[in-house]
Amino acid sequence: MKRAQPYLKQASIVGKEYGVNLDLILAITQTESSFNPLAQSPIPAFGLMQIVPASAGLDVNTILKNKKVAPTSSLLFQPEENLEFGAGYLHILNTRYLKDIKNQQSRLYCIIAAYNTGAGNVASVFHPQNRKAIGPAVKVINTLEPEEVYQRLSKELPYKETQLYLRKVTKALDKFQAYDKSQLLI
Repeated sequence: MKRAQPYLKQASIVGKEYGVNLDLILAITQTESSFNPLAQSPIPAFGLMQIVPASAGLDVNTILKNKKVAPTSSLLFQPEENLEFGAGYLHILNTRYLKDIKNQQSRLYCIIAAYNTGAGNVASVFHPQNRKAIGPAVKVINTLEPEEVYQRLSKELPYKETQLYLRKVTKALDKFQAYDKSQLLI
């Protein structure tokens, strides 16, 4: 929690703004960058929540900020901006791409996986012909129990990295949910 502390207030603000659970923001940030605001991956993804400018960054700018341009890496290295882009992308996954998944826990598992690999790859796990079409995949997801959704994602996602990512974020989420942050947010 010590590494998260400098970012708690801003994560709480953007979480409330976009209707995203603070613990989810923290769990993803820990898994993505270990709270290193200057983290950069070869993909390339940037900052605390490892935003890919041409995908998640462009989605947030286009859908939420009415800008048809990807954010710059220098913008994404700014912690406040990065947390806003991360929370914004989680909001888009929840309220747009994966909104028709009825069970909240099943949707959460799909959101976590989609944050790492995209909603299309998540859909391919459940689609009858393994296509990246979300509609038919959601129909299958809605027939499954949350634990079945989790097991399929953790075993059948196209990339081993995302299978492990789902497990790591879920474990971190449990840790952050158990930690009393009330005194830290004052």
